[in-house]
Amino acid sequence: MRQFRTESLRRCIIEPGYLEKKATAGLLILTVIFLVRTHWTEIVPLLEESWKILSETRIIYVILAFSVYLLSVYFFAVRWQQVLSSIGYNLRAKSLFPILFGSIFVNNLTPANRTGGETLRILWVKKQFGVSYTNAFITILFERVVEIVPITLLLIYVLYAFPSLKGKLLPLTNHPMPNSIFLLLLVFAITGTVIWYLKEKFAPLLKEIQQNWKQLNKSFTSVLLLSCSVWILDIIRLKLIALALNLPLSMYIITAVSILYLFLGLLPVTPGGLGIVEGGLISLLLFFGLPFTSAGSFVFLERFISYGLSSLIGFLYLFYYGGFKIWEDTKLH
Repeated sequence: MRQFRTESLRRCIIEPGYLEKKATAGLLILTVIFLVRTHWTEIVPLLEESWKILSETRIIYVILAFSVYLLSVYFFAVRWQQVLSSIGYNLRAKSLFPILFGSIFVNNLTPANRTGGETLRILWVKKQFGVSYTNAFITILFERVVEIVPITLLLIYVLYAFPSLKGKLLPLTNHPMPNSIFLLLLVFAITGTVIWYLKEKFAPLLKEIQQNWKQLNKSFTSVLLLSCSVWILDIIRLKLIALALNLPLSMYIITAVSILYLFLGLLPVTPGGLGIVEGGLISLLLFFGLPFTSAGSFVFLERFISYGLSSLIGFLYLFYYGGFKIWEDTKLH
């Protein structure tokens, strides 16, 4: 007990915002419990209807969706392998595959998607393959920089086609500026602000990337193509889930869900975005006119694959390869 108290005190002092995160998570849990108790009589019929929809799920599409998910993780491994190869580390993608799944498991248990798991990736690849901490971090950061390209393109598509933007962002005026140009400028402004913020925050690391750009640039084309492929696979997976539930979701709605999923997962509120992701995605689907039970069933099945099954596989990889010891080391860095 004394050791537990000492560790808790250490985390409160060392980790900024530790108490705030705990308080926020506790408040969310209490809020959910209160809402469930208050609206239980209304929730039961919805659960029954959702169970009916899920019971009629076409399993073949679920299997295909899960297979596409596995393929996307393998593409992540190939992408990382390409970047590491450009700076002199000749590793195989299948050797990096367990590390990627292990990082997914950690991401699912820590607030802010793609943060805790990235630390595990750096320590794991250092211990197993001798990749220096700096080089490991640079390769991961390079992946993220290149991935901005497909994300920006998808975001432009979603914003341009979003049905309510014309009324909210483009009120009736005499200005002849086309909607597409306005939204394009808006996206560029947002992207520029984000890039400026990252440049200020990670200036030394970005300088390191600049110094190694000639080497990293060797993998730029392959990393860009793989990043685009991963996002395409993500959209295909969501479409397969919709087909499994026989839901008529257009490609635009699927793309909007995919983009929103990313941004909701980045919020450092709950482990793996639990509650935040589900609530946000269901709200978006309700906005597009999907019934609550259908929206809830879609999100449940999607999270079963991307959160539940991925966590199980990641746990097995961590257990088999001794990754839990490496994960414990992340708390000391």
